[in-house]
Amino acid sequence: MSSSNNAMLNQVNEALAQRNPAATETLALPDVIAKTAACLALVLIAAVPGWLFLSGAFVLYLGILIVTMIVGVVMMRKAPVKPALALGYSALLGLIVGAFSNAAVSYGGNVALIPQAVLGTAAGTVAVLFVYATPFGKKASKAGKLFFALLIGYFLIGVASAIAAIFAGTGDGWGFYGVGGLGIALCAVGVALAAWSLLIDIGSADRAIKSGAPRYYDWTFGVSLAASIVWLYLELLRLLAIVNR
Repeated sequence: MSSSNNAMLNQVNEALAQRNPAATETLALPDVIAKTAACLALVLIAAVPGWLFLSGAFVLYLGILIVTMIVGVVMMRKAPVKPALALGYSALLGLIVGAFSNAAVSYGGNVALIPQAVLGTAAGTVAVLFVYATPFGKKASKAGKLFFALLIGYFLIGVASAIAAIFAGTGDGWGFYGVGGLGIALCAVGVALAAWSLLIDIGSADRAIKSGAPRYYDWTFGVSLAASIVWLYLELLRLLAIVNR
Protein backbone atom coordinates (compact mmCIF):
# COMPACT_ATOMS: atom_id res chain seq x y z
CA MET A 1 0.00 0.00 0.00
CA SER A 2 2.78 2.49 0.77
CA SER A 3 3.99 2.71 -2.84
CA SER A 4 0.70 4.42 -3.81
CA ASN A 5 0.79 7.13 -1.14
CA ASN A 6 1.76 9.97 -3.48
CA ALA A 7 -1.13 9.16 -5.80
CA MET A 8 -3.42 8.73 -2.81
CA LEU A 9 -2.52 12.15 -1.42
CA ASN A 10 -3.04 13.71 -4.84
CA GLN A 11 -6.55 12.24 -4.88
CA VAL A 12 -7.13 13.58 -1.38
CA ASN A 13 -6.04 17.04 -2.52
CA GLU A 14 -8.41 16.86 -5.48
CA ALA A 15 -11.23 15.90 -3.15
CA LEU A 16 -10.36 18.84 -0.89
CA ALA A 17 -10.55 21.22 -3.84
CA GLN A 18 -13.96 19.93 -4.92
CA ARG A 19 -15.75 19.34 -1.63
CA ASN A 20 -18.08 21.66 0.21
CA PRO A 21 -16.47 22.18 3.66
CA ALA A 22 -19.86 22.70 5.25
CA ALA A 23 -21.27 19.45 3.88
CA THR A 24 -18.36 17.04 4.29
CA GLU A 25 -16.88 15.92 7.60
CA THR A 26 -13.10 15.95 7.79
CA LEU A 27 -10.86 13.02 8.60
CA ALA A 28 -9.79 12.66 12.24
CA LEU A 29 -7.30 10.45 14.03
CA PRO A 30 -9.99 8.35 15.81
CA ASP A 31 -11.51 7.53 12.40
CA VAL A 32 -8.22 6.11 11.12
CA ILE A 33 -7.52 4.23 14.37
CA ALA A 34 -11.01 2.68 14.38
CA LYS A 35 -10.75 1.49 10.78
CA THR A 36 -7.24 0.14 11.32
CA ALA A 37 -8.49 -1.79 14.36
CA ALA A 38 -11.45 -3.16 12.38
CA CYS A 39 -9.16 -4.39 9.60
CA LEU A 40 -6.76 -6.01 12.06
CA ALA A 41 -9.65 -7.68 13.90
CA LEU A 42 -10.80 -9.27 10.65
CA VAL A 43 -7.22 -10.36 9.94
CA LEU A 44 -7.22 -12.22 13.28
CA ILE A 45 -10.57 -13.86 12.57
CA ALA A 46 -9.58 -14.97 9.06
CA ALA A 47 -6.24 -16.26 10.34
CA VAL A 48 -8.05 -19.17 12.04
CA PRO A 49 -9.26 -20.89 8.84
CA GLY A 50 -5.93 -19.95 7.24
CA TRP A 51 -4.12 -21.85 9.98
CA LEU A 52 -6.45 -24.84 9.82
CA PHE A 53 -6.95 -25.32 6.10
CA LEU A 54 -4.20 -23.60 4.11
CA SER A 55 -0.98 -24.71 5.80
CA GLY A 56 -0.83 -27.96 3.82
CA ALA A 57 -2.48 -26.67 0.64
CA PHE A 58 0.39 -24.96 -1.15
CA VAL A 59 -1.40 -24.43 -4.47
CA LEU A 60 -4.43 -22.89 -2.77
CA TYR A 61 -2.21 -20.74 -0.57
CA LEU A 62 -0.28 -19.53 -3.62
CA GLY A 63 -3.56 -18.73 -5.39
CA ILE A 64 -4.81 -16.68 -2.44
CA LEU A 65 -1.46 -14.88 -2.26
CA ILE A 66 -1.74 -13.90 -5.94
CA VAL A 67 -5.36 -12.77 -5.51
CA THR A 68 -4.34 -10.70 -2.48
CA MET A 69 -1.62 -8.97 -4.48
CA ILE A 70 -4.09 -8.19 -7.28
CA VAL A 71 -6.65 -6.79 -4.82
CA GLY A 72 -3.87 -4.69 -3.27
CA VAL A 73 -3.04 -3.19 -6.67
CA VAL A 74 -6.74 -2.48 -7.28
CA MET A 75 -6.98 -0.68 -3.94
CA MET A 76 -4.01 1.52 -4.86
CA ARG A 77 -6.03 2.81 -7.80
CA LYS A 78 -9.44 2.98 -6.09
CA ALA A 79 -8.90 5.59 -3.36
CA PRO A 80 -11.03 6.30 -1.47
CA VAL A 81 -11.30 2.61 -0.67
CA LYS A 82 -14.81 1.34 0.04
CA PRO A 83 -15.44 -0.56 3.31
CA ALA A 84 -16.25 -3.84 1.53
CA LEU A 85 -12.99 -3.77 -0.43
CA ALA A 86 -10.94 -2.91 2.68
CA LEU A 87 -12.54 -5.69 4.72
CA GLY A 88 -12.26 -8.20 1.88
CA TYR A 89 -8.57 -7.43 1.54
CA SER A 90 -8.14 -7.77 5.30
CA ALA A 91 -9.80 -11.19 5.20
CA LEU A 92 -7.37 -12.33 2.49
CA LEU A 93 -4.47 -11.03 4.57
CA GLY A 94 -5.82 -13.02 7.52
CA LEU A 95 -5.83 -16.27 5.54
CA ILE A 96 -2.20 -15.65 4.58
CA VAL A 97 -1.27 -14.79 8.18
CA GLY A 98 -2.82 -18.02 9.45
CA ALA A 99 -1.13 -20.27 6.91
CA PHE A 100 2.22 -18.50 7.22
CA SER A 101 2.11 -18.62 11.02
CA ASN A 102 1.46 -22.36 10.94
CA ALA A 103 4.38 -22.91 8.57
CA ALA A 104 6.69 -20.71 10.66
CA VAL A 105 5.81 -22.56 13.86
CA SER A 106 6.49 -25.88 12.15
CA TYR A 107 9.81 -24.62 10.82
CA GLY A 108 10.92 -22.98 14.05
CA GLY A 109 9.57 -25.77 16.22
CA ASN A 110 7.97 -23.54 18.85
CA VAL A 111 4.44 -22.10 18.99
CA ALA A 112 5.75 -19.40 21.36
CA LEU A 113 7.17 -17.70 18.26
CA ILE A 114 3.73 -16.28 17.51
CA PRO A 115 3.25 -14.25 20.73
CA GLN A 116 6.88 -13.18 20.43
CA ALA A 117 6.21 -11.87 16.93
CA VAL A 118 3.00 -10.16 18.08
CA LEU A 119 4.85 -8.40 20.92
CA GLY A 120 7.65 -7.48 18.53
CA THR A 121 5.12 -6.03 16.09
CA ALA A 122 3.47 -3.98 18.84
CA ALA A 123 6.86 -2.72 20.03
CA GLY A 124 7.92 -1.99 16.47
CA THR A 125 4.75 0.00 15.79
CA VAL A 126 5.32 2.12 18.90
CA ALA A 127 8.95 2.62 17.88
CA VAL A 128 7.92 3.77 14.40
CA LEU A 129 5.51 6.28 15.95
CA PHE A 130 8.36 7.68 18.04
CA VAL A 131 10.60 7.84 14.97
CA TYR A 132 7.89 9.69 13.03
CA ALA A 133 7.81 12.33 15.77
CA THR A 134 11.39 13.28 14.86
CA PRO A 135 12.45 15.46 11.89
CA PHE A 136 14.24 12.44 10.42
CA GLY A 137 11.08 10.36 10.64
CA LYS A 138 8.94 12.96 8.91
CA LYS A 139 11.50 13.28 6.12
CA ALA A 140 11.78 9.49 5.71
CA SER A 141 7.99 9.17 5.55
CA LYS A 142 8.03 11.21 2.35
CA ALA A 143 10.72 9.14 0.61
CA GLY A 144 8.19 7.02 -1.26
CA LYS A 145 10.14 6.72 -4.51
CA LEU A 146 13.25 5.36 -2.80
CA PHE A 147 11.15 2.96 -0.76
CA PHE A 148 9.35 1.71 -3.86
CA ALA A 149 12.66 1.09 -5.67
CA LEU A 150 13.98 -0.95 -2.74
CA LEU A 151 10.66 -2.78 -2.47
CA ILE A 152 10.86 -3.90 -6.10
CA GLY A 153 14.33 -5.31 -5.48
CA TYR A 154 13.18 -7.12 -2.36
CA PHE A 155 10.16 -8.51 -4.24
CA LEU A 156 12.36 -9.86 -7.04
CA ILE A 157 14.61 -11.54 -4.47
CA GLY A 158 11.50 -13.07 -2.90
CA VAL A 159 10.36 -14.44 -6.25
CA ALA A 160 13.80 -15.93 -6.91
CA SER A 161 13.79 -17.40 -3.41
CA ALA A 162 10.39 -19.01 -3.96
CA ILE A 163 11.53 -20.54 -7.27
CA ALA A 164 14.67 -21.91 -5.61
CA ALA A 165 12.59 -23.39 -2.79
CA ILE A 166 10.05 -25.02 -5.11
CA PHE A 167 12.39 -26.48 -7.71
CA ALA A 168 15.61 -27.02 -5.73
CA GLY A 169 14.39 -27.37 -2.14
CA THR A 170 16.70 -24.52 -1.10
CA GLY A 171 16.62 -23.64 2.58
CA ASP A 172 14.39 -26.60 3.53
CA GLY A 173 11.50 -25.05 1.61
CA TRP A 174 12.17 -21.46 2.73
CA GLY A 175 14.39 -20.56 -0.19
CA PHE A 176 17.19 -18.06 0.38
CA TYR A 177 15.65 -17.16 3.75
CA GLY A 178 16.60 -20.57 5.08
CA VAL A 179 20.25 -20.33 4.06
CA GLY A 180 22.25 -19.45 7.18
CA GLY A 181 23.47 -15.88 7.49
CA LEU A 182 22.00 -14.92 4.13
CA GLY A 183 18.52 -15.80 5.35
CA ILE A 184 18.90 -13.76 8.52
CA ALA A 185 20.20 -10.78 6.53
CA LEU A 186 17.25 -10.97 4.12
CA CYS A 187 14.83 -11.18 7.04
CA ALA A 188 16.43 -8.13 8.63
CA VAL A 189 15.98 -6.21 5.37
CA GLY A 190 12.35 -7.33 5.27
CA VAL A 191 11.74 -6.10 8.81
CA ALA A 192 13.34 -2.75 7.98
CA LEU A 193 11.24 -2.33 4.82
CA ALA A 194 8.03 -3.26 6.66
CA ALA A 195 8.81 -0.71 9.38
CA TRP A 196 9.54 1.91 6.71
CA SER A 197 6.24 1.08 5.00
CA LEU A 198 4.46 1.67 8.30
CA LEU A 199 6.32 4.98 8.72
CA ILE A 200 5.21 6.12 5.26
CA ASP A 201 1.60 5.15 5.96
CA ILE A 202 1.62 6.99 9.29
CA GLY A 203 3.03 10.07 7.59
CA SER A 204 0.44 9.94 4.81
CA ALA A 205 -2.44 9.63 7.28
CA ASP A 206 -1.04 12.43 9.45
CA ARG A 207 -0.67 14.81 6.52
CA ALA A 208 -4.16 13.97 5.25
CA ILE A 209 -5.68 14.64 8.67
CA LYS A 210 -3.84 17.95 9.03
CA SER A 211 -4.87 19.05 5.54
CA GLY A 212 -8.55 18.42 6.33
CA ALA A 213 -9.12 15.44 4.04
CA PRO A 214 -12.70 14.17 3.75
CA ARG A 215 -13.73 11.62 6.34
CA TYR A 216 -14.52 8.99 3.69
CA TYR A 217 -10.77 8.37 3.36
CA ASP A 218 -10.76 6.64 6.75
CA TRP A 219 -10.92 3.11 5.28
CA THR A 220 -8.18 3.99 2.78
CA PHE A 221 -5.68 4.85 5.48
CA GLY A 222 -7.00 2.25 7.91
CA VAL A 223 -6.45 -0.71 5.59
CA SER A 224 -3.08 0.67 4.48
CA LEU A 225 -1.85 0.88 8.06
CA ALA A 226 -3.23 -2.57 8.84
CA ALA A 227 -1.44 -4.05 5.81
CA SER A 228 1.90 -2.59 6.90
CA ILE A 229 1.43 -3.87 10.46
CA VAL A 230 0.64 -7.35 9.11
CA TRP A 231 3.72 -7.21 6.90
CA LEU A 232 5.87 -6.29 9.90
CA TYR A 233 4.43 -9.24 11.85
CA LEU A 234 5.14 -11.69 9.03
CA GLU A 235 8.73 -10.52 8.61
CA LEU A 236 9.38 -10.69 12.36
CA LEU A 237 7.84 -14.13 12.59
CA ARG A 238 9.97 -15.41 9.72
CA LEU A 239 13.10 -13.98 11.36
CA LEU A 240 12.24 -15.61 14.69
CA ALA A 241 11.51 -18.96 13.03
CA ILE A 242 14.85 -18.97 11.23
CA VAL A 243 16.84 -17.88 14.29
CA ASN A 244 15.16 -20.59 16.41
CA ARG A 245 15.59 -23.29 13.78
